[in-house]
Amino acid sequence: MLWVKRFLAILAMIVLSVSVVVFVLENLQAARLAFLGWQSPEWPLVVFVSLAFIAGGLIGLLLGVPFRTRARIRMAGLQSEVSRFRKENQALREKSPKDQ
Repeated sequence: MLWVKRFLAILAMIVLSVSVVVFVLENLQAARLAFLGWQSPEWPLVVFVSLAFIAGGLIGLLLGVPFRTRARIRMAGLQSEVSRFRKENQALREKSPKDQ
């Protein structure tokens, strides 16, 4: 089963690599961007698209930090609550029936 997963992972990497190469080769024409009076240098279109993709990924990661932090804090609280319940459960199990 492990070899199937490895084969699929390698196949996915090959497909992704070929897709990137085709994308780069089809987007080599020069382009210039303008934004609020600022003009960029003339670069291949693939550079602008790649930079936008990378910037979007980084922004997504940064926007997710508060949510991940909040989830970690909540998980720590829940883990301490589970630990407390386990101790309480163990104490009740150790309590003999004649004590009731």
